[in-house]
Amino acid sequence: MEFIRVNGIESFNRIPRYLFEQIKGRSWSVDRLFEYADSIISNPSTLFWVVEDGNKQIKGILWIVIDVLSRKLNVIAFYTEMDIPTIIEVRDFLRGIASGLELKEKINWVTNEPEKLKEIGGEIPETIIVEV
Repeated sequence: MEFIRVNGIESFNRIPRYLFEQIKGRSWSVDRLFEYADSIISNPSTLFWVVEDGNKQIKGILWIVIDVLSRKLNVIAFYTEMDIPTIIEVRDFLRGIASGLELKEKINWVTNEPEKLKEIGGEIPETIIVEV
């Protein structure tokens, strides 16, 4: 298993749409994601990776945004059809990115399953996002 960086619209278009559709609790539309993919991909603060199986088939996605003001990574979406990578491997991968970019080690993660993140040391901060 390895994370492979998506570098442009051609590699983004290789990602099967259904992987994004499997993400539970998302606040964004998959149709709009693909409609605006070129703009999203060209944003230097937005990063995508895919996870491939041994047959080079894309089986997972990781979408992050760098918050340059707080100096943190924000995980927008993570989904994989496989048991790997584990959530710990994803966390460690992200911490490596954060370290390389001289960002803070703490990662903000959008999720509707905070229990899974608590298992790896995740904390619910005092400040939360409220939809109005």
